[in-house]
Amino acid sequence: MMSLIILAVAVDGGVQPGAVMRVWQLDRPIAALAPLVPGQPPNAWMRLSAVDLDGDRGDFGPFEDDFLALIDGELLVQTPGVHSFRLTSDDGSQLWIDGRVVVDNDGLHGMTSQTGEIELTEGPHAFQIKYFERGGGAGLHAAWKQPGAEALEILSDADMRSRWPKVRRVTAGPKEVAPRLARNHDVGPEPPGPHNVLSDAQVADGWELLFDGQDASAWWRGYRQPELPKGWVVREGMLIREGGGDIVTRAKFDDFDLYVDWRVGVGGNSGIFFNASEDGHAIWETAPEMQILDNVGHSNGISALQSAGANYALHAPPVDSSRVAGKWNRARIRVEGNHVQYWLNGVKTADYVIGSDDWNARVAGSKFTHMPMYGTQANGHIGLQDHGDRVEFRNMRIRTPDGSDTK
Repeated sequence: MMSLIILAVAVDGGVQPGAVMRVWQLDRPIAALAPLVPGQPPNAWMRLSAVDLDGDRGDFGPFEDDFLALIDGELLVQTPGVHSFRLTSDDGSQLWIDGRVVVDNDGLHGMTSQTGEIELTEGPHAFQIKYFERGGGAGLHAAWKQPGAEALEILSDADMRSRWPKVRRVTAGPKEVAPRLARNHDVGPEPPGPHNVLSDAQVADGWELLFDGQDASAWWRGYRQPELPKGWVVREGMLIREGGGDIVTRAKFDDFDLYVDWRVGVGGNSGIFFNASEDGHAIWETAPEMQILDNVGHSNGISALQSAGANYALHAPPVDSSRVAGKWNRARIRVEGNHVQYWLNGVKTADYVIGSDDWNARVAGSKFTHMPMYGTQANGHIGLQDHGDRVEFRNMRIRTPDGSDTK
């Protein structure tokens, strides 16, 4: 067991070929990938020249059983088009690219392979491989085939790059796996109508619509795109995601109070972003996210940190206040300076201060530690996520302290 505690390392390797792996010894056996309680530094950092790991060779260091590993970096795509990927692992693993699961090889099993495909543009694409080992043999191999290639090849330092942070916190001892939500909270009936309109009292109180039920393009456009993607359609008073990527408000906002009604089907996943910048490759590189999820039908519901109403991967709601798939939910986000609060169906699900010691510790122990712009924007766009599932929105309204945005 690794016992060395390192609070800071003076050498900053900067961006280098290869990937970065962090390993956490777990406090209990797990049967599927699960997030950790935020703010727990890993037990070790390692640099990888290839994702070709064998426990019998000691490629996971001193860790043998009950550990979790996260491998981060950027894929260097030379040829645009459909790319094929294969994960082989004992036990479970997943490959995420640009925030989406491309290969799911989760669960308890021996050396087993799963494949997947994704269309990628030329240039760097953020990826993360999640892996856990419960007992017995340990191994993880990741391969890809670019357009025009004849065969799959192991991901190596010629295909990847990553940043070796100057400060790499490490602590000894087992780390706590995040719990499931303790119980469901009765939130009553769905929000009533009328929909997509403001009352006279709301208008007098400074509320403005972000969608009128008939058109969305006046308020919304694609992330890093001038117009609303065709995959986002307006139908029966709803803004519906059927494809097209993430979307953002045309205006930027600083302090605000926001309401959004959302509905997903079985297994649905999406999110609401804020303080989003378009300087990164993806919206989640900068913007915190209030999770939208079918807690029962989606695998993310295994952990409170990934459940509906969570500040995704960082702050878990105290109870499950979501309605079941096919029912409408009402989300609220209030931002006052660095103080952020979420509510889902009237239940407060998150309350945090960006930049606080607690925030910094949680970010450092999460996937966002490799995203230097995450949570650093004083203002920005509000965003709605395309996570590959159909999701419907209505009754979107916002109020700012002075009745204006920052555009």
